[in-house]
Amino acid sequence: MRATSASVPSVSNSNKSVLKLALLAGAMSALAMMSMQRADADSALCGSGSECRPDLSSPASAQHFFRFSTAHDQASQYDSLRRSEVSAKDYASFSGVGVISCSVDGKQRTSTAFLVGAFDIGVTVAHAFEKSTNGAEPEDCTYNSLDSLGQVRERIPVSYVKSQWDEAGSSGQLSKDLAVVRLSQPSRYAQRTMPLGRFSGAAASVVMVGYKSDIDADSIKRKARGTVYERRADGLVASTAGGFTHDLDSRDIAPGAPLIDESTGVIIGIHAQSARNTMITMNDWLEATLRTEMQQQREARAN
Repeated sequence: MRATSASVPSVSNSNKSVLKLALLAGAMSALAMMSMQRADADSALCGSGSECRPDLSSPASAQHFFRFSTAHDQASQYDSLRRSEVSAKDYASFSGVGVISCSVDGKQRTSTAFLVGAFDIGVTVAHAFEKSTNGAEPEDCTYNSLDSLGQVRERIPVSYVKSQWDEAGSSGQLSKDLAVVRLSQPSRYAQRTMPLGRFSGAAASVVMVGYKSDIDADSIKRKARGTVYERRADGLVASTAGGFTHDLDSRDIAPGAPLIDESTGVIIGIHAQSARNTMITMNDWLEATLRTEMQQQREARAN
């Protein structure tokens, strides 16, 4: 039923003015609160272009190696993490995720990689550097940063690779499909490195960020949101030996992509090459190798 003008109470001009002032005050208060929340979030981030260094003497560092937040604006996080492509607004947070590309037998081989602790130290999967079936070694390996349009912004040669599969008895093992790469120079495009931590083993809500294997066909950075499940003794949620099952849509994301705990902003695992959705986690080898690389960098700077 349509309401008549008589059914609507009248409002005096003075009351209208009071109402407008109240609405204006409320809007200003809301904006101030949002600014404070964003400032608090930004205070947990590394400064632009600076290195994030953990307090290795702290007991908390044993649980979270390089613990700091990738903090996003809370109002947009819920929606943006469900989109298939990383938005331009989120690129600063994930600017430390790039692509390792090598030539093997004249063919391109790629993996997702992420910078940890320093802008010239990256983590990815070991199988990216395996010989081909013909015995050909990977050549011309580079770390590539791409912008929100999929354009290559920098291509940095890889100086050397430390692969756990090079360790005796480790080759081919899923849980040891880990590699640390040293770049010939620091990334200038990345605005911050990524925090990497130990996985507790408890189920967690995560975000995965990475690229398609064929970056020539699709070079847009993608993300997916879902859950990593705990490994239970009854085998109901057990994953491939050495890994943990996740339910993220990983069809468009190459192995090596980081899985980030939403509650802490810390990377708790790496998307593995597997027929199933599998996450592998940081082990003693990876932690020790990263510590060694960071120590060498500090010594080089001191000299």
